[in-house]
Amino acid sequence: MTGRPTADDIIPAPATRTRGAFSESVPASEFRAALTGLTTAVSIIATDGPAGMAGLTCSAVCGVSDTPATLVACVSRRSAAHDVIKANGVLCINCLPATRQDLSQLFAGVGQVPMAGRFAAGLWSVLATGAPHCTDALVAFDCELMDAQEVGTHSVLIARVLATAQNAPAGPLLHQRQQYATTRAL
Repeated sequence: MTGRPTADDIIPAPATRTRGAFSESVPASEFRAALTGLTTAVSIIATDGPAGMAGLTCSAVCGVSDTPATLVACVSRRSAAHDVIKANGVLCINCLPATRQDLSQLFAGVGQVPMAGRFAAGLWSVLATGAPHCTDALVAFDCELMDAQEVGTHSVLIARVLATAQNAPAGPLLHQRQQYATTRAL
């Protein structure tokens, strides 16, 4: 070796593995406990269309690409809103401010309020798709469902963003260690 060492000199190449070579994942209880350590933004995913109006609280939303503008959301297949979202083919992802813990709880099913009652407050309008947009949301992404992949207990929804709406910056509603939180400047 002459000159400066390269990464190949210091770090051995990883062993080549075949996808699926590991026999098992960690136990579900261990995985769920570890997931509580993730800090995630809290959103309400809402839909409306021929299959009806429905919504749910979701903490698994992520940007995928800006060209085309695409988001991904993971939704439990046991959710009452799951099949409605897939059937309607449209959804609005409404990222909540810290002041709207009540909406998060409502759309999580706390209090067992019927779906129509969850949308009763005058906080809703529509953007491009007709899916409900929460006017209190920090940011809303109005989307067309492009694909849904079934993975274990959830569907990974891939959604193309057709319109957005933004409110004045405020603290986001976050979830970590099974409780709500928000951010502060460092």
